[in-house]
Amino acid sequence: MAKPSPPDKAGQLIKLYARLGVKKDTPDAAMIDDIFDDAVQTCLDYTRSTLSTPILIQAKRLAIIMYNEQGTEGEASRSEGGISQSFEFGTT
Repeated sequence: MAKPSPPDKAGQLIKLYARLGVKKDTPDAAMIDDIFDDAVQTCLDYTRSTLSTPILIQAKRLAIIMYNEQGTEGEASRSEGGISQSFEFGTT
């Protein structure tokens, strides 16, 4: 029986850069690295699992949300120039 390949965290991180339109070795990439690490740990804590490709894929999805929520931390809604936004809050 073949041994399964280890999860590819670096590969998922490259896909995350591409999805967010960020180039590697930039300040934004360093921030995304940190956000991705936080997302991975959150997924591992939530599932009480070990690092696997499905966990990394879900962490990538969570990191995208975390990246896009920057600047809106703590806000329930915002209204500017006649445009209103409301934000969903998850519970942990």
